[in-house]
Order: sequence, then structure tokens, then C-alpha cells
Amino acid sequence: MEERLVPGAGLPLATLPVRGVDTSRPLSTAAALARLPLNVLAARRLLRRFRPDVVVGAAGYVCVPVVLAASTLRIPVLLLEQNAMPGKAVRLLARRARAVATAFVTTAARLPGARVVHTGNPLRAEVLAALPLALPPREVAEHLLVMGGSQGARRLNDALAGCVRPLLEAYPGLRITHACGARDADWVQSTRAALPAELRERYQVSAYFDDIAARLASSDLVVMRAGGSSLAEVSALGRPMVLVPYPFAGGHQYDNAAPYVDAGAAVLLRDEECSAQRLQREVEALLGDPSRRRALASASAAMGRPDAAERVVALLEEVAA
Repeated sequence: MEERLVPGAGLPLATLPVRGVDTSRPLSTAAALARLPLNVLAARRLLRRFRPDVVVGAAGYVCVPVVLAASTLRIPVLLLEQNAMPGKAVRLLARRARAVATAFVTTAARLPGARVVHTGNPLRAEVLAALPLALPPREVAEHLLVMGGSQGARRLNDALAGCVRPLLEAYPGLRITHACGARDADWVQSTRAALPAELRERYQVSAYFDDIAARLASSDLVVMRAGGSSLAEVSALGRPMVLVPYPFAGGHQYDNAAPYVDAGAAVLLRDEECSAQRLQREVEALLGDPSRRRALASASAAMGRPDAAERVVALLEEVAA
């Protein structure tokens, strides 16, 4: 994705021949360790060419050789962690960094010995442009947004496909926007095509929406996974949420969801319980209950950090100095 987006934004991009590590497979770990010295040397060459004042590691395995190279060149490092449970790369590198900027207060306890600063997750410009935006005072919700992250979510797609028709039939004023991901786009589109014309008009499906910020801003309720960036954006806009955390990758999305559920900003629906019938029940319980939607929205907005980018920039300038 970065190889398309970064040059498209007019920014220089350099890449390293780094691949992910499956720690459950010893050979994968051994191969990564064997490649690491060469990747660090390649990263040193990049840093000497770019001559940065500071290096930002945005988590993930790709930042490991770059941060290690920065350490050998005495270039200050700032790490960004968007999840409540820090990933392996951040846990490995945290003590080498001048600071770790986090999206969750609870992350600090998981990085002993590191300087952790709760900044929140920086938001995209199009999300910030929609602020401030209160939840529309509707008696019955008119816009449901379902999204499964950049790769889509099979569980959400299956569940919504099984209940989209009864939802649209029960609520004649309801529109449903569904960001389903590229992997499932063909069969989800066929589900839409099978609907009667009037219902089909109120059900919009795409692998990815370029104007997702505008769709978030017009939504009354959002059903989604619990990725750090998505939570930051939806809460900054103060939208009520039904969260279906991704159950794999160490279950880290359950850690992300917990503060929002505890604060009354979201309803938790476990992945293994997310059937069409259960999703329909959870959504219908909120569509026609404006007081509950307003309570969730208020708690959601209280969790939002619309100034996160400014906080990260201030920390970045401090680290660089």
C-alpha cells in the first residue's frame, strides 16, 4: 500500500528487503535474524543519504533495522504505537527510543523502562476537516456504516450479508454503507445485486471508499473491527460503535476495544458470536433507541483525541532537539 500512497503524496520512498516473522515457526525467526545485519547495513546507508534529525518508527517489523541503524548512528528515535498492546517490534526497541507515543494510556504499563507519552493516534486531514460534528438528533437512525479495515473482515461480511435484507426491510429510511475489502468484494456485490431494486439503492458496497471520512461523519452507528486508527477516527467524530475485535494476532484488538466498552462508548460483539442473527439484534437495539445512541456518542467523543497529531509533532520536536 505504501508503495502506491507515498509517491502519490509527493514524498520520497525507500524500501528495504524485509519480510515478516512468524514466531511460531523457528525457521522463520532464524531466517529473519540471519538477514537482520544486512538490513541494518542497508538502513545505515539510507540514513546517511537522508541525513534525518530524528527517526520515527511506526511499529511493525520493517522499522526494526531502521531504528537499530539509527541507534548506531546516534540519531534520536521516536516510536509510535497505535494499539493498546505494543507489538513485538516496539517492545524490542522501546528502550532504544527517546520516547514512545501511544494511543492508549494503558500501554505504558506494558513498556517498563521506556519513556511513554500518551498522545493519541494522529488523524487524517479529511477526518479533522469534519470536526466538530455532533451526532444527528434522529429518532431512528438513517445511516449504518460497516467496515472491516483496509483488508476487510470475512466475519463481518458474512454476518451483514445474512441480515442486510431484513434490516433494510424493517427500517425503510435506513441506508447501509459497507466497506468489505478487496478479498470479498465480488461475492458481497453479488449479494447486493440479488436484492430488490429499492433495497439495493439503500445498500452501498465497495472494497474501499476513498471518502470514508465523509461517510463516517454522516453515520449514526458504526460496526467495525477494533484497529487503533479506526477507533481514533470514529471516537474523534463521536460516533457510537459496535466493535467486533479481530480474534487473532494475539487478540490485541480486544485490548483496544476494552477502554471504549468500559467507558460506555461501544458495544462489544465477540468474533465467534458475530452471526447474522446476533449482528441484526445488536444493530436493531441501537437503531431505534436515540437516547442510547446519544449516550454512546457522548462517551465516544470523550475518548477522542483530535489534537493527537499536534501532540506527536510537539514530542517529535522535543526528541529532535
